[in-house]
Amino acid sequence: MVLGYHNPNSNHNGVYLNCQTGKGVAIVRVGDRIGIKMNKKVKGVLTILGCVACLTMGSSMHAIAADEKTEKIDDGIYVGSLNMSGMTEEKATKKLSEYVKNARSQEVTLVIGEKKEKITLGDLGYSCDVDKFVGQAVHYGKKGDIIARFKQQKKLEKDNVKFELSFDLDKDLVRDFVKQQCDAYDVIAKNASYVRKNGKFRIKEQTDGSVIVADETVEKIIRAIANQWIEGGIEIDAIVNASTPQYKTTDLEESPSLLGAFSTSFASSDAARSQNLVNAARLLNGYTIYPGDQFSVAEHLVPFTEENGYKVSKAYLNGQVVDSVGGGVCQAATTLYNALLKAELQVDERYNHSMIVGYVKASMDAAISEGNKDLIFTNSLDKPIYLEAYTANRCIYFNIYGLETRDLEHRTVEYESEIIETMEPGEDKVTVDPNLPEGYFRVTQSAHTGYVAKLWKIVKEDGKVVSKEEVNNSYYAAEPRYVTKGGKSASSSKPKETKNPKEKDSKKEKTDSKKETNKKDNSKKEKTEVTKRPEHTKAPVVTKEPEESVG
Repeated sequence: MVLGYHNPNSNHNGVYLNCQTGKGVAIVRVGDRIGIKMNKKVKGVLTILGCVACLTMGSSMHAIAADEKTEKIDDGIYVGSLNMSGMTEEKATKKLSEYVKNARSQEVTLVIGEKKEKITLGDLGYSCDVDKFVGQAVHYGKKGDIIARFKQQKKLEKDNVKFELSFDLDKDLVRDFVKQQCDAYDVIAKNASYVRKNGKFRIKEQTDGSVIVADETVEKIIRAIANQWIEGGIEIDAIVNASTPQYKTTDLEESPSLLGAFSTSFASSDAARSQNLVNAARLLNGYTIYPGDQFSVAEHLVPFTEENGYKVSKAYLNGQVVDSVGGGVCQAATTLYNALLKAELQVDERYNHSMIVGYVKASMDAAISEGNKDLIFTNSLDKPIYLEAYTANRCIYFNIYGLETRDLEHRTVEYESEIIETMEPGEDKVTVDPNLPEGYFRVTQSAHTGYVAKLWKIVKEDGKVVSKEEVNNSYYAAEPRYVTKGGKSASSSKPKETKNPKEKDSKKEKTDSKKETNKKDNSKKEKTEVTKRPEHTKAPVVTKEPEESVG
């Protein structure tokens, strides 16, 4: 008797016994009934052999196996929707690989409300473990313990066997698709806001929003594709959350009160500086600022470029007055700063100028410098506020509106600038230009007196002072007058002439007399000029000095 794996008369592989009986050789598959007469002795032998085959298979028994390279998949076995019956492993691998390759061109459609975004499976990193599924098909009923193989063969005799495929996607590619392509469909909820026109307020109603939940949508796409054979494309609904704004129409006052106002004049400014202030007012006008929100003035004014509406005008740079695009906008920040003080809002960041300015008192200015100096404040009230800015009659105005909760009848607030120290400008800084004639004299920059100043907030109730607190202290550098003189001698440009000695002496006397007169005149001109002490202003302490302020 010989124990083997192959029945040459059947397409099904299995475990067979070649049994020598009294009537010849019988080929019997283990588990099948033997259709010949056997005496009790033969039956006993077969029963014992069957048990031996079951117990010793895979250990000490040497089986006769077919060549795996030519071994064919049993009839009735499917991989996904593909019928693999009778195929060798090589042929099945090729067929499944081609099918997966073609599937990569199928489209995935992400449905976002009424909008749709499409992408191919290949662009999402679509892949399938072909070797794994082909191996399962080839080895079905042929690998493992004999009992398991027997059960698999019996199952295959009754019905087809189908191996469900699974697929992988590149999660990073899926996330990029959802975020980059679909973020455009996010609708941000908008709070109700104030609109002021022709001196009257109206309230713009809130709008609801919707946001694609990116991470959950990514996982949904991966799950949907991982468990199905994509044929003809697939549509997947994005996971979208509705969002509602925090502040609705009912949260705003229909007629907000004026909380703080301030204005400064730019009547002496040239056309370029005036344009810069008009532009700054335009950029800062019309904002509704909600409770707890911060507002950066510089963030709304930059960039200081001609494309953003600015012109070249004067600005401070390291103690000198220079030409700069946007020169003058510090006056806008200063005017707003004083309106904030009047409204008693929280000022988070403020810087004074490097030198004193003439449109407000010391410590009441606020400098702006792109990347260095900013004016930042917070709406520290319980209700939204509205920021209004405009220019008229060569003045710039800032008004802050909101719900008034202060006792204006009995309580008043004043701001007082105090000069702590004064520094004189020092001697003129003189530049001699050899290309200009002797006697030329021009002041290129006026002297600036230096100051150390403080700003005080004084609160009165029924006319009596109840509190006095320091708002800020500021340091302004003293800078001397800058003067340019001519250094070119008049005689160096004319040829020498021989003169009558008497005439020469006569002219020498006249010249000496003239020089003495010029000397007296020049001494008057060279007398140091000092600008008047500026008025006072308010603002938080400066911690660093930027290179340039455009105010």
